[in-house]
Amino acid sequence: MKRILLILMCMFAGAVVLSAQDIITKKDGSDIRAKVLEVNDADIRYILFDEPDGPVYTLRKSEILMISYPSGRREVFNTSSPYAYSGQGPYREPVTGLAPNMKYKELKDIYNFRDYDSHYGGRWNPSLMGVCSWIVPGLGQMICGEVGRGFAWFGGSVGCCVLMGIASGLSMTSYHEDANGDVVYSSGAEAAGTALMLASSFGLLAIDICAIVDACRVAKVKNMYDNDLRRQNYSFELRPSVEYIRKPAGVQPTAGFTLAMKF
Repeated sequence: MKRILLILMCMFAGAVVLSAQDIITKKDGSDIRAKVLEVNDADIRYILFDEPDGPVYTLRKSEILMISYPSGRREVFNTSSPYAYSGQGPYREPVTGLAPNMKYKELKDIYNFRDYDSHYGGRWNPSLMGVCSWIVPGLGQMICGEVGRGFAWFGGSVGCCVLMGIASGLSMTSYHEDANGDVVYSSGAEAAGTALMLASSFGLLAIDICAIVDACRVAKVKNMYDNDLRRQNYSFELRPSVEYIRKPAGVQPTAGFTLAMKF
C-alpha cells in the first residue's frame, strides 16, 4: 500500500512539474517549451524547460505570436498594427496623455530628438525639412506646422539682409564731395560699413545654419509626437477567444482570435 501511494505521489509531482512549463509559440508555427524569465519592451528572456541550468536565450517580440502560461493565461504579441513597434531600430517607449495640436516649444521638453529613428516613419522627412530651411530660412519649420517659429527664423534672415544693405550704403558714403566739389574720403564711414557688413554676413550665415539644424529637430520631434498621438487614439489588439458553436452533436467550443480596435 505504501509503495502504491509513493508511486501516485511521484506521478502527481511529475504532472505538476510538466504543467509548470511555458509554451512560446512563434509566428512560424513552432513551439518552445521554456521557462520565461523576463518580458522586456522589445524582447523576452527565457531558458529551455529541459535545461534549467542551461544558457539564457533572448527572443524578439516581433517573432512571437503568444506565450501560454501554466495558469492558462495567454499573452498575445501583436505587431501587425501600423503604429506598433516594427522590431527594427532602438525601441522607444511611447508617450501617453498627449493632446492634439501641441507645439514644439512644449514637445521639446517631452521628447528628445536624439531618440528618433527613421524606422518609425513619419509625416515629415527631417533631411528634406533641413533643405527647405536652407533654401528659405524657416520654411521647414512652417511645413511642420510651426508657422510662428518659421517666421522668426525668416525675420532674422531678413533683418541681417537689411543690415547688409545699410553697410553697403555706409561704404558708398565714405567717398563724397565737399562744398568745393572735391572728393573727400571718410575713414570712419568706411570702417563702420565694413564692420557692419562682416557682422551681418556672419549673422546671416549663423541663422541659416541654425535654421537648418532646428528644422531637422522639429521634424523629428513632431514625427514622434504624431506617431504617439495616433497610437494613443488608434490601437489594434489581437486577443485569444473561445466561441461556442451549435452543431448537430451539440454545442462545441472553438478556439480563435478576436481583433479589437480602438479609435
